[in-house]
Amino acid sequence: MRLVGAVLMAALLLTGCDAIADVFPKPAPTPQPCGQVYSAVRCLAITDTAAAQLKTTREDVVSVVVIPDPTPEVRDGMTILQTRSGGARLNLLVTLADGTMHEVAMCGGVDMGPPCVDDPHLVFSSISQGGYHDVPEGSSPVPSAAPDALAGATALRIGRLDIPIERTGVHEIVLGEASLPNGLLTSADLSLVDIWPSDLSIVDGRVNLEIRSRSDGQTIRNIYEHGWREGIEGVEAVLVFDVVWFEPGATLSIQDVFVR
Repeated sequence: MRLVGAVLMAALLLTGCDAIADVFPKPAPTPQPCGQVYSAVRCLAITDTAAAQLKTTREDVVSVVVIPDPTPEVRDGMTILQTRSGGARLNLLVTLADGTMHEVAMCGGVDMGPPCVDDPHLVFSSISQGGYHDVPEGSSPVPSAAPDALAGATALRIGRLDIPIERTGVHEIVLGEASLPNGLLTSADLSLVDIWPSDLSIVDGRVNLEIRSRSDGQTIRNIYEHGWREGIEGVEAVLVFDVVWFEPGATLSIQDVFVR
């Protein structure tokens, strides 16, 4: 018996506190305010997403409480774990200004939108980042730009631009014009100054840069669909985003605009 007791004591010392914790059940996790669980920036993203689900805006949200997953079930001394693909699901209890409380869920699986990551940021996209060179079935190669067209083309460059926000809804801001050699786009790029503005809420946190032909007004989406054009083609660079909430004086700031 003394030998058995010594072996058990040694096992406990080797496995440490985890072995003891398995013997005595842990208390169930308790809901916590968002700010005690995640960063202030991520909580803004969570608040904006929850507000959108509830058909309201950030200013109407009084509090957001994170509801943790329940304590894993213990069956016959074994802890039953749930395996999920992708990221963890967020379960929230949201209180609105009218006193109503709502259960809201987001993230989970492959959803890696702004509220689902530790460093949420506005997402910028343009045709030059993907899709422009996708080859449709049966398409023919597009010739390179001619030397005279390359010489006559002009690029659009903007160091920084602060765009005042004065209304909600879809915004289409013409940033300027460029001319493309034989209608061929090489670059359509910019960067955003604020990763997640505190005075502005944009649908899905997404800002798009569209390049539109001045001859027909159509957005250029694919080099094979748009095709090779004679001479140079004038285009407009248009910034598109959808505002759902803003504070007076809010601005969306961009920099390093380059279209050619």
